[in-house]
Amino acid sequence: MKEEGVPLDDLGEKLVERARSGDPEAFKDMVRSFGPRLFSYLAGRLKSREAAEDAYAEVWMRVWKGLASYQSLGKFQPWLFTIAHRLSLDLLEREAGRASVSIDAAPDEEGLPLSERWPSGEPGPEREAMGRQAWEKVSAVLESLPEEQRQVFLLREFGGLSFAEIAAAMDCPLGTALARMRYAVLKLRQELEGFHA
Repeated sequence: MKEEGVPLDDLGEKLVERARSGDPEAFKDMVRSFGPRLFSYLAGRLKSREAAEDAYAEVWMRVWKGLASYQSLGKFQPWLFTIAHRLSLDLLEREAGRASVSIDAAPDEEGLPLSERWPSGEPGPEREAMGRQAWEKVSAVLESLPEEQRQVFLLREFGGLSFAEIAAAMDCPLGTALARMRYAVLKLRQELEGFHA
């Protein structure tokens, strides 16, 4: 349920109020509106469809439990992605030491790699302009980035968070968040220079 011309945070606030007032469809609308982008973020962070699916369910359970204490400040999407970010950090810490799985390592039952099964997540204009081949190349470069740079890039690209919100979510100074994004973008440019989809 995406209302035309309504910014996502305004939509998030409306859905929170509807859910708090007992509207049984509000939470479903929330998941429909924010779910694809959330799942794409989690899949990018956790690099496993199964882990992303588990984390996705856990994030929505935490959102449901937190709705009563959520403070309506027009910041629903950053709140949602901060929950997802912190949960993914916890999961990654628990899984430390295990071999990482490439997003294309385990095809699904239809033989498609995970990168082709992700929901779109309402990508930004740069990603929309890329073809599938280019996005696969970007995914490979993202996996090669240092963890902190990848986190900032994913929170900005998939979460739509401002740099101040990213700094707060990652508990780092604003300048650090900006620098990490700059280095991530420079690495992407360097690796993708001359690449044509």
